[in-house]
Amino acid sequence: MTWAHDAPVSADAAAPRDLSEAGHARLVEVAEGHRARGWHSAAQLAVYRDGRLALDLRLGAAADPASRMLWFSATKPVITVCVLMLVERGRLALDAPLAELWPEFAQGGKAACTLRHVLTHRGGFPALRRDVDWRRVEEWDYCAAETAAIPAAWEPGSATGYHPVTFGFALGELIRRVDGREPRDFLRDELFAPLGLDASLGVDDAALDTVVPLEALSEVTWQDPEGTEGRTSEVVRRFNAPSTLRAQIPAGNGIGTAEALARFYAMLERGGELDGVRVLSEETAVQATSIQHRTSLDRTTGLPGSYGWGFVVGGVFAPFDRDGVFGHPGQQSSIGYADPSLGLAVAYVTNGLHDPLVVQTRVEEVAQAAVEACAERAARP
Repeated sequence: MTWAHDAPVSADAAAPRDLSEAGHARLVEVAEGHRARGWHSAAQLAVYRDGRLALDLRLGAAADPASRMLWFSATKPVITVCVLMLVERGRLALDAPLAELWPEFAQGGKAACTLRHVLTHRGGFPALRRDVDWRRVEEWDYCAAETAAIPAAWEPGSATGYHPVTFGFALGELIRRVDGREPRDFLRDELFAPLGLDASLGVDDAALDTVVPLEALSEVTWQDPEGTEGRTSEVVRRFNAPSTLRAQIPAGNGIGTAEALARFYAMLERGGELDGVRVLSEETAVQATSIQHRTSLDRTTGLPGSYGWGFVVGGVFAPFDRDGVFGHPGQQSSIGYADPSLGLAVAYVTNGLHDPLVVQTRVEEVAQAAVEACAERAARP
């Protein structure tokens, strides 16, 4: 059942059979409550259970059937899966240096960096140079060249530091070098279209008005606890810009519905196949979504980190505090994840960039409601 509305759901609305009636209603209540508290003005919440759509809730400006949301870093697993498809086809190798295919990448001490290093955020090139011209973000060749020119912050493989944007530029250029298609075209042809996902990497001019605008609702971040630097407003300004929305940023500007993101996770939760479409082998899907690397200190976030290949796996914060859960959050606003123990795939995408406490509370309340909806259903005769 799909609901697109701008008001609370009536008490007599029928619940899909894959979630308990009470749990289904609770998920709607939680999402409505977040908007009522002013934590965002628009949101989409989608839940798949055992590979079937159980909830597609769209609120505020995101209720319009044409509305699509910015996924931010929740895009990273999507480009990761595309790279792993090429690994399975023998076009890429996890332990081969990127510079074998991309000689320019060897600059600045990065010659030994492998695909495995990039997928576990150990590549040593976490940030673009300070003088990068963001106005040229639409130019793929420019972004790839800037990524190649980054001097290594550490010997590849010797330390861990989350790569917010460079992760995607590196993977996208590998795709282009071995396949010939640019990242957005590969994503469309090989993943989005076959799975029937309403999503794209960036949008064209005609679709700019369909993207729900972002809002900066708190300047507080982990890196700036006082909120004096205006980091959130800068992110919102940059990612609301038409040039950014039109660009290919494989680590940060996937644009689509929450239903599309949840369906992507349903495919992974089902072992790499959904509705007869095989994307990855079950073995690769399991490996990618299992813990491949842990660190007590991520140099970028200043926090512990636990990664699969391009996925967050494990941790102390919901939903990753449950065994086997894998997924990825997106810049103070969104998350997509799967919980194989319950057959769950969830995407919660909002337009409100908030402080870490609010962001985590939103996620925890949705994650808890989703677990309870499954447990209640399982307990009934």
